Amino acid sequence: MEKETDYKGLFRLFTRSIVISTLGMIFPFLYILFPSMYVAESVKEGIIKVMATLLAVVLLLGAFMGPVQAIVVFTIFGPFILIFHYMITTKRSVSMTILATSLIFFTSIMVLFFAFGINSEVLNSKETINAITEFYKNLAGEDLLSSGTMAIFTENVELYYKRFLQILPSVLIITSLVTSYITYTWAGRSLLARGVFIIQPSSLEFLKFPREIIILSLVSLALFSLTGDYFGPTGQVFMINLMNLVFFMLYVSGLAIAKFYMTRFGVKRFLQFLLIGLSFTISSLQIFVIILGGLDQIVNFRKIK
Repeated sequence: MEKETDYKGLFRLFTRSIVISTLGMIFPFLYILFPSMYVAESVKEGIIKVMATLLAVVLLLGAFMGPVQAIVVFTIFGPFILIFHYMITTKRSVSMTILATSLIFFTSIMVLFFAFGINSEVLNSKETINAITEFYKNLAGEDLLSSGTMAIFTENVELYYKRFLQILPSVLIITSLVTSYITYTWAGRSLLARGVFIIQPSSLEFLKFPREIIILSLVSLALFSLTGDYFGPTGQVFMINLMNLVFFMLYVSGLAIAKFYMTRFGVKRFLQFLLIGLSFTISSLQIFVIILGGLDQIVNFRKIK
């Protein structure tokens, strides 16, 4: 007997998607809520109905907000939702699911870059750099800056922009991993609340990266440090991005340990989130968390294998 379609659930999915897409034009971070709804609903209702809902949302976005917005939403989230549904319904491991979905998310972003003609030459062009500096000058208030201060300000903006371009690959990889983990976790918890159980990631306090990955990354960093001159600027950029990924893994490990002990000692949930939020903004706290994550690779505070 064929399962009855939950039209109310699909309509809720449709309306929430429109709201998130509209608000997402002003607050882009809200798009993090977008894919988990579709993944959860696809497990419950089937991928065809859910993708039809996504297509309806995209067509409406195209009609009211323009084709660019519609193309971006469908290109980033369409393949992402499809691969998530496949990995969950075929009961693949958590690590394989996060790896596969992160790869698809990263690939979708790169496809958009190439489709819109965004490449290394464009990003490094004088026109782009001038546009960036003009934007920040207007933001700072061009009338408030003296000629000497303006020159220093422009130089700093250009310097920070070029540094950002260097770390862009690792930023995109980290964004892909975080998006996959959050989507997987929220979809799993949403389904659990509705009585459907799937294999899903552990909560933050029990999250642990395989020690081998971190050790291999550190060894690679050491090798590139010793042979940096041989590989030239390309090797230096690779090393900077690899270092960012290592720091990210250690930072997340440190956060997991902090969350584990805060939960164990009964710290209020609000206070836990407040302390975690502060660690995003206070550099000294970030360093402490990274050191804590590094020590966990040696001591294994939570005794997780």
